[in-house]
Amino acid sequence: MIYLLIVMYALLMGAAAIIKRRNLQLSLTAANLLGSLALLCTPFHPLFLPFGLIVLLCCALRNGYVLQGHTHPLHVLVRCILSLYLYFSYTLF
Repeated sequence: MIYLLIVMYALLMGAAAIIKRRNLQLSLTAANLLGSLALLCTPFHPLFLPFGLIVLLCCALRNGYVLQGHTHPLHVLVRCILSLYLYFSYTLF
């Protein structure tokens, strides 16, 4: 079940990066895709999960600045909670 959530999160973040690629810098789009790919590689090695989550969280902060000029604290909080949930669910189960 947790793998399904990780894959869904990775695919959604990768799709969002591709959809918004015209508004984002190439390096930021590549970082989003790298984080998504890392999450998809989690079954091969557990260190891909924290790496992917950290990359996507950093990209979310940067995306806010690039797309809207600022970040929304609620959005960052939700992303942090989701990342912590995925990490602890994966490591504890």
